[in-house]
Amino acid sequence: MTMNQLKLRKKNSKLLGKISANFYCEDAWKLSLNSQFDIIASNGLNIYEPNDQKVEDLYRKFYQSLKSNGILITSFATPPPALSKNSTWKNYNPDDVIKQKALLMDIIGAKFQTFRTEKQEKELLERVGFKIVSFIYDSQGMFPTVVVKK
Repeated sequence: MTMNQLKLRKKNSKLLGKISANFYCEDAWKLSLNSQFDIIASNGLNIYEPNDQKVEDLYRKFYQSLKSNGILITSFATPPPALSKNSTWKNYNPDDVIKQKALLMDIIGAKFQTFRTEKQEKELLERVGFKIVSFIYDSQGMFPTVVVKK
């Protein structure tokens, strides 16, 4: 998150008026705030990291940063049918997937391609102490959200 994004989030938070929120800009793998947060939302950091140990380290930092009974809301990318016979993907247009890959990886040069199954994600989160609350799948089964509790 850039400083401009951080300022915008602070401004939007004040506009809502009903939310008390603090915003921090830190390297997620080096969070220095222990037991400070009720909720952490992380959408996608794990898909850029192919090394499961490093993702587990990230989740450990989140765990340490949460208060007792704190909630982590995160997401992950599931394997496409070409990589897994047990793929959860459905209701998608294969041509759109090819175009998205061309745009994101070939043209823009995005460096994510890490896919994990629900079982793999669950194991990573539970190894650091999280308790699974729920897995929430999008209509295409591609990018589920997972809610866990400290």
